[in-house]
Amino acid sequence: MDHETRSDIEPGSSAADAREALHAAEASPVPVPWTEPPPRRSPGAGEATCPVCLERIAAGVSLCPECGEPADAPRRPATAPSIPDAPKDASWLALHWRPLVTIGAILGLICTGGALRYLAPHRFAPSRAASPVAPPAPVCGAPCWSGESCQLGRCVWQRPNNVGHLSDAPSVLGPFSLPKDALDALPLDRDRFVVALSAGLEVRSSRTGEALSLLTEAPHVRRLHRVGDVVYATAPSRIYVIDAATTRLLKTIELGEAVGDIQVGASGRRALASLPAAHAVAILATEYHAEIERIQFGDDAVGPVAVDDSGSRAITTTGQLPLPGQREPSGGVAYPFDPSRLGSEQDRVRTSMVGNPASALMIPDGSAGFVALRAENTLVPLTWLPSGAVRQEARITTCREPEQLELVRSDRRAIVRCNEGRAIQVLDLSKRELLRAVTFPGRALDMAVAPDGAQAVVALSGDGTGSVAMVDLKSYAAKIHPLGGEPTRIRLAPDGGSALALGDRAKVAWVLQ
Repeated sequence: MDHETRSDIEPGSSAADAREALHAAEASPVPVPWTEPPPRRSPGAGEATCPVCLERIAAGVSLCPECGEPADAPRRPATAPSIPDAPKDASWLALHWRPLVTIGAILGLICTGGALRYLAPHRFAPSRAASPVAPPAPVCGAPCWSGESCQLGRCVWQRPNNVGHLSDAPSVLGPFSLPKDALDALPLDRDRFVVALSAGLEVRSSRTGEALSLLTEAPHVRRLHRVGDVVYATAPSRIYVIDAATTRLLKTIELGEAVGDIQVGASGRRALASLPAAHAVAILATEYHAEIERIQFGDDAVGPVAVDDSGSRAITTTGQLPLPGQREPSGGVAYPFDPSRLGSEQDRVRTSMVGNPASALMIPDGSAGFVALRAENTLVPLTWLPSGAVRQEARITTCREPEQLELVRSDRRAIVRCNEGRAIQVLDLSKRELLRAVTFPGRALDMAVAPDGAQAVVALSGDGTGSVAMVDLKSYAAKIHPLGGEPTRIRLAPDGGSALALGDRAKVAWVLQ
């Protein structure tokens, strides 16, 4: 209600008259210009304040003419505000201490970080250029052999655990007399060795040479071959499988023919047994000891066998070592074949080699092989072509009568044993050249390489006596140990810590530990 309308109302008029006047003023079409209200003053005599709208009204009216509420309504109690007002006597610091503390904490954290940065070691050292990213480790170009690992771009041979070799001055036990029908002997461990007899397999003590037991279930054994944890004892028409720990007969593999040579692959899952009379090679599964395939080679009586690590490439030859006084065979044939394929799927590759191929060796990766021609005093390298054919490379001249090839995985070498040459020669398989030759005072009749690749043990003959030579394959130094008899065969224990020297003519045995 404006000032003019309020002044037209008599002070003594009733509330009804006031409302009528108010309605009439609101219904008037004449616009009322806005004017600034006068300043409010405290009520004088005859005036009161509406408890609801706080306007000045006449004293004694029952309804407020401004808001229409009862003028005699009780006043609302004053409540405390949600945010209390600051005390009147509060200082500026009391009102602003919280933001000051927050700002001080932030500044203290920043100053602490700056101080630690300033006091850091080598803070004022000249900046060095960022080191370049190390190049990736080189990768070996060719696959590594079994027992090797790729280190800095080179395949490095890792010596197996729990194997070694004989000492330079081993203790010699014996000679131990053997029965006259003894044909072969093989060490089982450091304490026992087994002898092949017509009546069975006789187990003897390595310390005293006394017989410990006799396995009569394996009669007429001619040769003994170590195949993992078992021994393959070959008989005229079968192979006896003997447990090396208990010397118990596990199984008999019927082949129907006499076995000439047995070679075991690097994985130990397959063994190749040549059958000269059957002109074939039998593939044996060493997991369950059974023949799984037989590969025929026409009319050629094959003998020595060599196989690579993968078991997919092998060589067999028709060569043989003549007995003393027997004529040297002049001819010879080498057959490369794939043991992993069936006999009906073999590629018949026949390589003629005149000169009695007495021994063969396969490089573990299967890329090449070597055949020793005993009558020609040479080595014939064989290279596999992508088409599957085999090519003869330039021959390598060796010492006289090379009879045995043994692989030395450390440094990728091979050892050639020469009977009449009275020496062994070291062959570099990568360069295909002879590195060193170690000569002996007698004929080299047999050889064995230690499982750690550090030593070669050679049986030597003499004028009624014999000896054993220990050749260090690092320095190529040889030490001769006389035996008092002539050894014709050398057999090493699986760990390389002991050896057995067998004299076929005198039927005696020596144990070296």
